[in-house]
Amino acid sequence: MTSIPDTLQGDVERPPKRDWYVLHVKPRTEKKVARYFECYGFFCHLPLYVKIVKVQRRKVRRKLPVFPGYVFTKLFPDERITALKTNLIVNAITVSHPRRMIHQLRQVENVSKGIVNEFRVTEVFSEGDYVRITSGPFRGTEGYIKRTGREAKLCLNVDMVGRAIEIAVSPADVEKISK
Repeated sequence: MTSIPDTLQGDVERPPKRDWYVLHVKPRTEKKVARYFECYGFFCHLPLYVKIVKVQRRKVRRKLPVFPGYVFTKLFPDERITALKTNLIVNAITVSHPRRMIHQLRQVENVSKGIVNEFRVTEVFSEGDYVRITSGPFRGTEGYIKRTGREAKLCLNVDMVGRAIEIAVSPADVEKISK
Protein backbone atom coordinates (compact mmCIF):
# COMPACT_ATOMS: atom_id res chain seq x y z
CA MET A 1 0.00 0.00 0.00
CA THR A 2 1.47 3.33 -1.05
CA SER A 3 0.75 6.67 0.53
CA ILE A 4 0.14 9.98 -1.20
CA PRO A 5 3.30 12.07 -1.36
CA ASP A 6 3.25 15.18 0.86
CA THR A 7 3.55 17.51 -2.14
CA LEU A 8 0.26 16.29 -3.64
CA GLN A 9 -1.92 16.14 -0.50
CA GLY A 10 -2.95 19.79 -0.70
CA ASP A 11 -3.69 19.63 -4.42
CA VAL A 12 -6.92 17.60 -4.11
CA GLU A 13 -9.51 19.43 -6.21
CA ARG A 14 -12.86 20.23 -4.62
CA PRO A 15 -15.90 20.44 -6.82
CA PRO A 16 -16.93 24.06 -7.39
CA LYS A 17 -19.95 25.26 -5.44
CA ARG A 18 -22.83 27.36 -6.66
CA ASP A 19 -22.86 30.97 -5.48
CA TRP A 20 -25.89 33.23 -5.18
CA TYR A 21 -26.04 36.26 -7.47
CA VAL A 22 -28.44 39.13 -7.96
CA LEU A 23 -28.36 39.86 -11.66
CA HIS A 24 -29.06 43.43 -12.70
CA VAL A 25 -30.54 43.02 -16.17
CA LYS A 26 -31.38 45.40 -18.99
CA PRO A 27 -34.80 47.11 -18.77
CA ARG A 28 -37.83 44.86 -19.39
CA THR A 29 -35.72 41.71 -19.99
CA GLU A 30 -36.35 39.91 -16.69
CA LYS A 31 -38.67 37.26 -18.16
CA LYS A 32 -36.38 36.79 -21.17
CA VAL A 33 -33.41 36.10 -18.86
CA ALA A 34 -35.54 33.66 -16.83
CA ARG A 35 -36.55 31.79 -20.02
CA TYR A 36 -32.91 31.70 -21.16
CA PHE A 37 -31.85 30.23 -17.79
CA GLU A 38 -34.65 27.67 -17.97
CA CYS A 39 -33.52 26.53 -21.45
CA TYR A 40 -29.95 26.03 -20.25
CA GLY A 41 -30.96 24.36 -16.99
CA PHE A 42 -29.67 27.13 -14.72
CA PHE A 43 -31.47 27.93 -11.47
CA CYS A 44 -33.34 31.23 -11.59
CA HIS A 45 -35.84 32.97 -9.29
CA LEU A 46 -38.00 35.81 -10.60
CA PRO A 47 -40.75 36.89 -8.16
CA LEU A 48 -43.84 38.03 -10.08
CA TYR A 49 -47.14 39.67 -9.16
CA VAL A 50 -50.37 39.94 -11.12
CA LYS A 51 -51.56 43.35 -12.29
CA ILE A 52 -54.92 43.82 -13.99
CA VAL A 53 -54.83 46.49 -16.71
CA LYS A 54 -57.37 47.68 -19.24
CA VAL A 55 -56.46 47.11 -22.88
CA GLN A 56 -59.04 48.11 -25.48
CA ARG A 57 -61.97 47.91 -23.03
CA ARG A 58 -60.86 44.49 -21.79
CA LYS A 59 -59.29 43.58 -18.49
CA VAL A 60 -55.99 41.78 -18.98
CA ARG A 61 -53.98 40.04 -16.25
CA ARG A 62 -50.27 40.67 -16.57
CA LYS A 63 -47.52 39.05 -14.57
CA LEU A 64 -44.89 41.66 -13.77
CA PRO A 65 -41.61 41.39 -11.84
CA VAL A 66 -41.78 42.43 -8.19
CA PHE A 67 -38.28 43.91 -8.55
CA PRO A 68 -37.98 45.37 -12.04
CA GLY A 69 -34.45 44.98 -13.39
CA TYR A 70 -33.37 42.14 -11.08
CA VAL A 71 -33.21 38.34 -11.31
CA PHE A 72 -31.96 36.07 -8.52
CA THR A 73 -29.85 33.04 -9.37
CA LYS A 74 -27.49 30.41 -8.01
CA LEU A 75 -24.73 29.48 -10.47
CA PHE A 76 -21.49 27.56 -10.83
CA PRO A 77 -18.55 29.74 -12.00
CA ASP A 78 -18.73 28.37 -15.57
CA GLU A 79 -22.51 28.91 -15.68
CA ARG A 80 -21.98 32.54 -14.62
CA ILE A 81 -19.67 33.10 -17.58
CA THR A 82 -22.23 31.54 -19.95
CA ALA A 83 -24.99 33.71 -18.46
CA LEU A 84 -22.96 36.89 -18.89
CA LYS A 85 -22.56 36.09 -22.60
CA THR A 86 -26.31 36.67 -23.13
CA ASN A 87 -25.67 40.42 -23.37
CA LEU A 88 -28.83 40.97 -21.27
CA ILE A 89 -27.04 41.22 -17.91
CA VAL A 90 -25.66 44.57 -16.80
CA ASN A 91 -24.06 43.42 -13.55
CA ALA A 92 -23.78 40.24 -11.47
CA ILE A 93 -23.79 41.12 -7.76
CA THR A 94 -22.43 38.43 -5.43
CA VAL A 95 -24.65 37.83 -2.40
CA SER A 96 -22.67 38.06 0.83
CA HIS A 97 -25.47 36.80 3.14
CA PRO A 98 -27.46 34.25 1.10
CA ARG A 99 -29.57 32.95 4.00
CA ARG A 100 -30.85 36.42 4.84
CA MET A 101 -31.65 37.11 1.18
CA ILE A 102 -33.47 33.77 0.80
CA HIS A 103 -35.53 34.51 3.94
CA GLN A 104 -36.44 37.94 2.56
CA LEU A 105 -37.35 36.52 -0.86
CA ARG A 106 -39.58 33.87 0.75
CA GLN A 107 -41.44 36.59 2.64
CA VAL A 108 -41.90 38.61 -0.55
CA GLU A 109 -43.11 35.50 -2.40
CA ASN A 110 -45.69 34.71 0.29
CA VAL A 111 -47.03 38.27 0.28
CA SER A 112 -47.14 38.61 -3.51
CA LYS A 113 -49.28 35.44 -3.76
CA GLY A 114 -51.89 36.63 -1.26
CA ILE A 115 -54.68 39.11 -1.43
CA VAL A 116 -53.89 42.17 0.65
CA ASN A 117 -56.73 44.01 2.38
CA GLU A 118 -56.40 47.66 3.33
CA PHE A 119 -56.85 48.48 7.02
CA ARG A 120 -56.99 51.75 8.94
CA VAL A 121 -54.29 51.76 11.61
CA THR A 122 -54.28 53.59 14.91
CA GLU A 123 -51.13 55.02 16.48
CA VAL A 124 -49.93 51.79 18.14
CA PHE A 125 -46.55 51.41 16.49
CA SER A 126 -44.15 54.15 15.57
CA GLU A 127 -42.33 54.40 12.26
CA GLY A 128 -39.23 52.22 12.11
CA ASP A 129 -40.43 49.61 14.64
CA TYR A 130 -39.45 46.06 13.67
CA VAL A 131 -42.57 43.87 13.82
CA ARG A 132 -43.86 40.36 13.00
CA ILE A 133 -47.34 39.56 11.68
CA THR A 134 -49.03 37.19 14.15
CA SER A 135 -52.21 36.16 12.33
CA GLY A 136 -53.73 35.92 8.90
CA PRO A 137 -52.24 34.71 5.63
CA PHE A 138 -48.93 36.53 6.20
CA ARG A 139 -48.28 35.13 9.70
CA GLY A 140 -44.55 35.06 10.47
CA THR A 141 -43.64 37.83 8.00
CA GLU A 142 -41.26 40.39 9.51
CA GLY A 143 -40.55 43.95 8.49
CA TYR A 144 -40.48 47.61 9.47
CA ILE A 145 -43.42 49.93 10.07
CA LYS A 146 -43.69 52.86 7.68
CA ARG A 147 -46.22 55.64 8.11
CA THR A 148 -47.97 57.49 5.32
CA GLY A 149 -50.35 59.98 6.91
CA ARG A 150 -52.70 57.97 9.15
CA GLU A 151 -51.94 54.67 7.46
CA ALA A 152 -49.25 52.23 8.61
CA LYS A 153 -47.66 49.78 6.25
CA LEU A 154 -45.28 46.90 6.75
CA CYS A 155 -42.13 47.18 4.62
CA LEU A 156 -40.51 43.93 3.51
CA ASN A 157 -36.94 44.77 2.58
CA VAL A 158 -34.69 42.90 0.18
CA ASP A 159 -31.34 44.39 1.14
CA MET A 160 -29.36 43.18 -1.88
CA VAL A 161 -31.58 45.06 -4.32
CA GLY A 162 -32.29 48.09 -2.17
CA ARG A 163 -36.05 47.71 -2.69
CA ALA A 164 -39.03 46.99 -0.44
CA ILE A 165 -42.66 45.90 -0.72
CA GLU A 166 -45.30 47.64 1.40
CA ILE A 167 -48.50 46.00 2.66
CA ALA A 168 -51.20 47.52 4.84
CA VAL A 169 -51.47 45.89 8.27
CA SER A 170 -53.83 46.01 11.23
CA PRO A 171 -52.28 46.75 14.63
CA ALA A 172 -54.17 43.76 16.02
CA ASP A 173 -52.24 41.45 13.67
CA VAL A 174 -48.69 42.55 14.52
CA GLU A 175 -46.32 42.34 17.47
CA LYS A 176 -43.19 44.35 18.10
CA ILE A 177 -39.97 42.32 18.15
CA SER A 178 -36.37 43.22 18.81
CA LYS A 179 -33.96 42.67 15.97
